[in-house]
Amino acid sequence: MLRRIPPVILIVILLAIYGFLLTFFRDPVNTLIILGLSVGLFWVVRNYLRTGAFFPRNSGPHKPKPTKPKPPSLRQAAKKPTQSPKRDHPFRVIDGSKGKSKQKQNDQNSHNNISH
Repeated sequence: MLRRIPPVILIVILLAIYGFLLTFFRDPVNTLIILGLSVGLFWVVRNYLRTGAFFPRNSGPHKPKPTKPKPPSLRQAAKKPTQSPKRDHPFRVIDGSKGKSKQKQNDQNSHNNISH
């Protein structure tokens, strides 16, 4: 597991543990007070982000709020437009007049040759 953690992060964590232990041995009461306040602040912020209130509401017996039955919605479900199937050739060639005179002459000559 230690192989997955980069060495720089391991060094920072070890220095943090060393600093915490030094502070704890110098002044244990003050360190425990700061640690407790930090945990309390973390708990309050986490609870606020989850519920929108700083402190949890009583979960004891209380009257549930009466809920009104919702009337059936009048809005019908909108249908998604169906996609047209993909075309084999999305780009079509627009026939122009360029080269048509040559093709007409060739077509007439080929018809003449066949009919003989």
